[in-house]
Amino acid sequence: MTEVLDARAAYDQARIDARELVDRARAMLGKKIHDARQTGTSQTAILVAMGKSREQIRAFERAYSDWLRDHNGQEPA
Repeated sequence: MTEVLDARAAYDQARIDARELVDRARAMLGKKIHDARQTGTSQTAILVAMGKSREQIRAFERAYSDWLRDHNGQEPA
């Protein structure tokens, strides 16, 4: 039974690790979108290039600002 419980703990940890990896990557994408917009790239150009909606682009940018808020200004990289 110990092996079953150990395997379950490993599974649970893998899910936590994966979630953290995805959150960091989403925030990094949001940062790159933010940076591109700061240097003059339009939101429309970004959404067309990515094949995403305006709302999705905004959600990525929001993920970056949320990351900064939740991590005391530490960049996601």
